[in-house]
Amino acid sequence: MRLWLTTRRYPVLAAALAACAALTAAAGDTRVDLPSLGGAAARPLVLFAPLLVCTGLAFCLGSRLPGAEASGSRSVARLDQGLVLGTVLLTAVVAYAVAVLLDAPAAHTVGRNTAFLAGLMLCVRRLAGLQAAAVAPVAWVITVMLVGDSGANGQPYPWTVVLLPPDHLPAAVAAAATLALGLALAPAAPLLRDAG
Repeated sequence: MRLWLTTRRYPVLAAALAACAALTAAAGDTRVDLPSLGGAAARPLVLFAPLLVCTGLAFCLGSRLPGAEASGSRSVARLDQGLVLGTVLLTAVVAYAVAVLLDAPAAHTVGRNTAFLAGLMLCVRRLAGLQAAAVAPVAWVITVMLVGDSGANGQPYPWTVVLLPPDHLPAAVAAAATLALGLALAPAAPLLRDAG
């Protein structure tokens, strides 16, 4: 277990979680004008907080000792699944605490968006390898910022998930389903081999 923790470089993930919590607390309900193909749109700054956690997770999951993990008696894949699930749950709890303590409703989305983006990352990891998986959450956020609005009224499309309001139930269901699918695919080897 200690070798697994050392190999996964958990201090990097702890730093990513702390940075996410700090950004969530500092940003609160702050909105920033960002470019969009439908015109400028104000987006909550906390939209970027889950990217810190997903990047930390991608780094930790990419730190491996394949020979030792294949011959070990513990199921490393199950430990990795637990790491991802625990990280997402911790992020959701911290986001909820920030939302309640600072009266910042936009912070509620951090937990949901982390679940969605982490699940997306794990699905891409299975299909295209770790290098593509590390970029997938960032690519998703940039894509929805650019083309996620439905036009003149500025409402986000339902497929964007991360742009939807905190109380949007279908977005929460989509995030939970994506995370569950990603966790189910996590133990399997990537279909494409990573370079290097």
